[in-house]
Amino acid sequence: MVILTEDFNGFGNQLLLTSHFIANTAEYDYELLIPSFGPSAPYFEGTATADFGHLPVRLQPAPADRLSRLLFRALQLRWGYGILKRLPWLQRSLGVQIRGDENDTDQDLNNPEFLAQARHGHVFVHGWMFRDKKHFAKHGPLLRRIFRPVARYQRAIEQVLAANREQADVLVAVHIRRGDYANWYGGAYFYDNATYARAMQQMQDRFPAHTRVRFLLFSNEPIAAADFAAFDTGRATGHPLEDLYAMAGCDYIIGPLSTYSMWASFYGETPLFHLHRPDQPIPELDEFVVFEDQETTQWQPSLVS
Repeated sequence: MVILTEDFNGFGNQLLLTSHFIANTAEYDYELLIPSFGPSAPYFEGTATADFGHLPVRLQPAPADRLSRLLFRALQLRWGYGILKRLPWLQRSLGVQIRGDENDTDQDLNNPEFLAQARHGHVFVHGWMFRDKKHFAKHGPLLRRIFRPVARYQRAIEQVLAANREQADVLVAVHIRRGDYANWYGGAYFYDNATYARAMQQMQDRFPAHTRVRFLLFSNEPIAAADFAAFDTGRATGHPLEDLYAMAGCDYIIGPLSTYSMWASFYGETPLFHLHRPDQPIPELDEFVVFEDQETTQWQPSLVS
């Protein structure tokens, strides 16, 4: 049994991490508990109804499983992981293993030692860098079914996309990430509006002159419309989930490095290009790629969504 314990801010991180474990248990058939996903569960068809198909996946430990419930709560505390990780004798006496990712390196879920413990013991996973890049794309259809938004959000998403496509031949999502990006990685991905406008102009130039290109702008802060007045632009609803899946419904996605746009690209099978520096040119359209998180994917540690 594997129990996910760390609650990450934002849909991108939570969806990607949980999906890697679901893909892994689909491949190896061990019991998976995802209580850390609980706050997001009502948004998605599979998690809202606990419908994971044939998979042994549950949102919460069984009522009789007091040990799992107790350790999950302990790991939610500020210093819970730090204390329990330093008590290997306690883990052994309880018959559990607590795994983290202190070295900021990928933890391969295909590791035989991990799989043996997952099948025959209790593994409490508290970290971000756990990946099954070997099987993530293989189980893409299953993941898209589980994490399809419930009807009320799906309707709003479809309305946004329909309205913005009425006068457009191509719909390009522009992810203007602000907020916490002012400090993350020293502000390396905190771009000003001039950076996005420059990228949008280059993107528009990739299409024939007669093509009606509309840019659907997404941000976690108010957008200064005047800075993008030279372009045909639209907005989504501003709801984090509806924006995420409206982004997935576009034809292309551009923006800074982010799990938010990664998930949108994966879910919608939408070609994506990440700006890794503010002066990076927009490439030819055939160089955009759909994010599938395969073994060649380069991850940044502690990536925020």
